Parts: sequence; C-alpha cells; structure tokens
Amino acid sequence: MLIFSILRKQNIHLYKAIGETSVNGYEHIKPLFLSLVAPSETIVKHPMQSGDSYNRASGLNLLGADNDLSAILAFLREFQDTESTLRVYAKELERLFLWCNYVRGLNIASLKRDDLVAYQSFLKKPAPKKIWCGSKAPRCQKNGEINPEWRVFYSGLSEVTMTKVSAILDTFFNYLVQGKYLLGNPMAMDRRRKKSQKSPPKIIDRYLELDEIHAVLKALSDYPIESDEDEFRIVRARYIILLLFYTGLRISEASGHTMGNFLLRNEEWFLRVIGKGRKLREIPIPDELIDAMEYYRKAIGLPSPRPEFREKTPLIPMQNLTQAISTRRIDQILKWAFGLGAHTFELKAPHKASKLQAASAHWLRHSYVTYLLNSGASLKVAQENAGHSNIATTMHYRHVNQTDRHQQTRKLSLKKSPKKSSE
Repeated sequence: MLIFSILRKQNIHLYKAIGETSVNGYEHIKPLFLSLVAPSETIVKHPMQSGDSYNRASGLNLLGADNDLSAILAFLREFQDTESTLRVYAKELERLFLWCNYVRGLNIASLKRDDLVAYQSFLKKPAPKKIWCGSKAPRCQKNGEINPEWRVFYSGLSEVTMTKVSAILDTFFNYLVQGKYLLGNPMAMDRRRKKSQKSPPKIIDRYLELDEIHAVLKALSDYPIESDEDEFRIVRARYIILLLFYTGLRISEASGHTMGNFLLRNEEWFLRVIGKGRKLREIPIPDELIDAMEYYRKAIGLPSPRPEFREKTPLIPMQNLTQAISTRRIDQILKWAFGLGAHTFELKAPHKASKLQAASAHWLRHSYVTYLLNSGASLKVAQENAGHSNIATTMHYRHVNQTDRHQQTRKLSLKKSPKKSSE
C-alpha cells in the first residue's frame, strides 16, 4: 500500500493518502474556478489555509485583498481584456492555490523558497496521479454541478511549460509585492539563477508544410454538407485557416479585431492590429487573402464583398454576424479541421497524419513566418509583420531553406567514385 506523505513547517505533520484514491480524505479535487475567462464570477468554495504568513505585509495593501483568493482575483482582473492571457494565468494560479491547500497546507504568504522548489518538482510529476491527473473533462456537468472527472492536470509539465509557469508565478508574486500584499517575491532567487543560465538554442519546427495545408482545405471542400449550419461551419473553417496563414495572427488577435481593421491605402490592403504588449502593427495583405475574404463574406451574407470603412463586424464572427467567437472556439474549429486533413494521410503518410493531429492554431502563425522568409522576405519584414518584439525571435525560424542544404548534403557518400577512363 502506497503512503503519500509530505512535510509541513519545521515540526513534522503527516498527511496520508491511502493508495491513490484520495488526498487528505478528498476523493477528487474541485476546481477553484468554474470558468477561466470569468474567474471572479465563478469561484468554488475551498478551505482557506493559514500559516506563519512570514511574508505578509502589515497594514493595508493597494489591492484591497485580505486573503489569497482576493489577491489572486485582483491580479487576474488586470488581464480581463485579454482572454487568452487571462485563461493561462487563471489556470496556473488555480493550480498553485490548490497545491497550497491540499498538499502543502499553507497560504501564499507562508510560501518559502523550499516550498516553491517542491512545487516545481510536483508540477513535473503530480501525485497521487489518479487524483491530480486525467483526460480532458469539462469542469461542470450538464446539470451545473462540478464534474468529478475533472482533474487539475492532464499529465506532468514539460521543461518548456515549466519555464512559462515560472515566469507567470514570478509576475504574480511581483504584483503582490508592488501591491503591498507581500513583503518579497519568493521567486526572485530562482529568477536570478535562471538569468545566469544560457538559454538553449531554439528552432521552430511546429509549422505545417504546404501539402498538409492543402490536404486540410481539400478535406473541408469534400466534407458532406447536409444543412445550412454545415455549410457555415465549412466556410468559416476554411476562412480561418487562410486568414491565419496569410496574416500570421495570434488567435487572440483574430478574436479581438473587426473587419474595420482592414485598411485600404493606395489600392493596397493592410490589417491594423493591436497585438501582444498593446503594440500596434500593420500587416500587408496579399491578394489571395482578399479573394478568400470576398468569398467568405458573400457566403455568410455580409452586404459587401470587401470590408467597409470602420465596419463593426468581428473579424471572425459567430453565425449571428455580430459577436466574435472566442479564442477557444477558434482552436476547437482548427483542431477539427486538422483532424479531417490528418485522416487523408493515415494510409499514405502516417507521419503527416500524426503531425496534423498534434497541430494547433499557433502552427499557422509559425507557417506564416516560415513561408514569408522562404519567399524571400527579409528578417526585418518578417519581424514587423509577425509583431516579434525582438528580431532574435524571428531568427528561430532556422528551418527555412533547409531543402537546399539537404539536397547538397545528399551528395556525401562512402561509395567509390567511378574511375576515369585512361586516355
């Protein structure tokens, strides 16, 4: 029988989970939020842990927070206008809160450096696995009650994801320090240590080749249409693929803009975007996307084939044409479309099939930069079009022009070259 135990404070308190069926008497752990995009409105009641609170600032704080949960909500409110960021931050702070409550038995102001080291180890391999990890399941059942099948993790986190989580927690703790809720940032030592380490070289390989994109588009065109809803779904999925491929938009940008962001200047089209970090950029639009957009607008019933000046229609609207679809819905649509394309490769090219099954919306952004550079665009143009704050990010696309290198390297051989005939 497996005994799961942890240490709390200087004197030893043992928490036991018999086998892998419970954590401190809980058969499953409830989420903190029922919705990651509306956390302040969907809070689930959990025990609020105490501790020595050695790091809690005395007196009033700028956040108006009197406990961990209110401090978390104050932080998340700063990102309520950016759904994708809010969702990611809410998920990671939910995980930290639940770990503090159900594993460490501490509040956030009690966390010391060794607690965060233990948390990082836990993220790599959450245990007991049956309580913390499981397949994707909705937070709520259809009757509105919490779904007992929901789990905090799908699996342990990779090193890449761990780096992102550390950055999020560092930002969170800094915010609490600035808001005078905490005296200091317990992640600060970790941040200094990691800055001294050299980052490993990066190569972007999560992009789609042209034949893979064409396969997805063809699978959509061959999809059986049995209703108006089917037709709208197919037309919209095709448009989303072409929009992201020809602009390199992040899905948060695609969800957060309107048709009025298309600008016509000197007979050339641009898409004006306010992107990551509230940075403004204008993306030149190729003719092929204009043609695809005209087809899409006619198919869904918009009054003009091209966007009108300051038009309010969302860039990717719902079927009512007045509301924008969410970033989550965009990703779901593309996952479904990529699945259709993957099916066409299952017999003749299983590697491509598995690749398409793994692809997400962001792969189209990577594809945009890849083929923009491959078509002869400069690094500076690719950087500005994609909205990379640093050209070093654009330089990660080092797979470009690998085909020429591969063809030339193929000549390398151990075979003897044919003897020249004697004269």
